[in-house]
Amino acid sequence: MWRTWRALQRTEYIKCCGLSGMVALFRTVVGVSLVGGLLVVLLWTEHQVDVKTPAHIHFQAHARAIPEAAAPGTALDKAASQAGTRKSVQLQSPRGASNTPGDPHHNTTPLTPTTHAQAPAPAHNPQAPAQVVVKRERTGGSAAPTPATPTIYVITPTYRRPEQVAELTRLAQTLMLVPSLHWLVVEDAVAPTRRVLAFLDTCTVPHTYLLGTASRRYKGANKPRGVSNRNAGLKWLKVHAKEGVIYFADDDNTYDYRIFHEIRHTRQVSMFPVGLVTRLGVSSPIVSNGKLVGFYDGWVAGRKFPIDMAGFAVNVQFYLQRNAPMMPYNVGFEEDGFLKALKINPEDIEPLADNCTKILVWHTRTVKSLPALKMPDNDRVSKTNLHHLKSQIVFQLPHGIS
Repeated sequence: MWRTWRALQRTEYIKCCGLSGMVALFRTVVGVSLVGGLLVVLLWTEHQVDVKTPAHIHFQAHARAIPEAAAPGTALDKAASQAGTRKSVQLQSPRGASNTPGDPHHNTTPLTPTTHAQAPAPAHNPQAPAQVVVKRERTGGSAAPTPATPTIYVITPTYRRPEQVAELTRLAQTLMLVPSLHWLVVEDAVAPTRRVLAFLDTCTVPHTYLLGTASRRYKGANKPRGVSNRNAGLKWLKVHAKEGVIYFADDDNTYDYRIFHEIRHTRQVSMFPVGLVTRLGVSSPIVSNGKLVGFYDGWVAGRKFPIDMAGFAVNVQFYLQRNAPMMPYNVGFEEDGFLKALKINPEDIEPLADNCTKILVWHTRTVKSLPALKMPDNDRVSKTNLHHLKSQIVFQLPHGIS
């Protein structure tokens, strides 16, 4: 009897020990998994927001017009800030800007680049999103304009893709031939793109870099593209321009430099043909005896002004007198809605390009390229020229990131 009782006791003890061991093991595994997951999240967060990364240092140097090596806090930075022969560009507080009424979907309003002698930053507004402006002066290119030459403000929307810098480069080569021109490069991005900033570092065309981030509700197929970019450029013009001419130039189109000489003296709204549009091959006003009598376009769709975005220019003074309307978020009707908001009569349209008999703009389309596969992390890349090429390539994003 005693032996039987001891055997039963020993069996129960073993069962208890085995159950306790399994519970302890389970707790250990769960604890290690939680700690490991937390470390991964912390490392990823640090990678995303760390302001000391080379990309942020590059942008700070770019915005202040100093060499990238002169990052904030370095000896070069102190020397640059003490130099009295150069104006340093400041970025006003991004919380001080406000969206223009009538455009509730536009997420950003650009800041005003100022020098130390200008007015202080506007009052704090916690509802306004972050914005960026980088203003650069001409360092080369075509001959200097005369004071009587109206300035052409070219608004170019752009976005991240493999061919982005290639197409901006092609457009810049044309704009370099045009005097008295200011280029507004407006990118649909949440932060400055290092590749675009590096391109602008070498660009001799006077320009301003803006962010015009589109709302998520306007991203995807069959959504209005480039509207937030163009509206960001228009808002900048409302503050900084009093006269001149506005022209919307997409970065994938092809332009004969002579079209800019044509549009420079636009009094209200001028129009001209655009080649390679729809199956008709051209989108153009129909002109008879110097007057507009209709439109030739492959997609009229009830539009009052069935014309391509690259087929018209607007005088700045006329635009401001018409209360400076924004471009509507309406797929296929962006140009029509904008021109109707200007309250321009068709008979007042100014036909250019020799009464619309010449094509000086083409709606070309670059074949889309797939993002490149990631380069391997080894000495063959890090210790050769491939390391420098790596920063100039658009790579495929990791799965789940857009």
